[in-house]
Amino acid sequence: MQKSGVAYSIKDLEKALPSVASINGMQVKDYVQALQDDNKIRVEKIGNGNWYWSFPSEEKRNKENALAKALADRDKAIAIVSEMQMKVNAAGAAREEDEDMLMGEGEDRASLTKKHALLLKEVEDLRQELSLYSENDPAEVEKMRQKTTISKVQAEKWTENILSVESWVRGNLGGDRDQLTSLLRQWYGTEFDEDEGGLKEI
Repeated sequence: MQKSGVAYSIKDLEKALPSVASINGMQVKDYVQALQDDNKIRVEKIGNGNWYWSFPSEEKRNKENALAKALADRDKAIAIVSEMQMKVNAAGAAREEDEDMLMGEGEDRASLTKKHALLLKEVEDLRQELSLYSENDPAEVEKMRQKTTISKVQAEKWTENILSVESWVRGNLGGDRDQLTSLLRQWYGTEFDEDEGGLKEI
């Protein structure tokens, strides 16, 4: 699409994609929907049908927007973590000052121990509040991004395997659609899509 710079109807894609992308003709709509969900292609309804296209400039702009958002989120997370760390440090410094001041006023050990315990609790509360922002920690965000990428690759791999087995079974049933639908309903259980006659899209 990007090389040609042309918009295509779904019929055009059903003719072209099996040979270009080496996919089964029956999977073209799913393939196109996946590309659309990933913002790899654009679609507009013109007249009675949908037209699909993808321009390199749009992909570049999408990537730049995603990068800008990620950098903004990262800067925000760093600012929040820094602010909370300053609060923890300030609480620790205040505790030390209070201890020095109280020691100078000659308070007894029991009173100092009690105040010390209260200040320790305050510091611990601040640490727990700081930990609530761990999901915005750039390192944690990167770990989550890597896990998401791995999960997506594995999901695509197993979906491909499932569709390959489904295609093989379809071929061996000699076009008996009712028998195929019955088998798929047994295999997929609650994941079976009655309208599409196959595995539900997630």
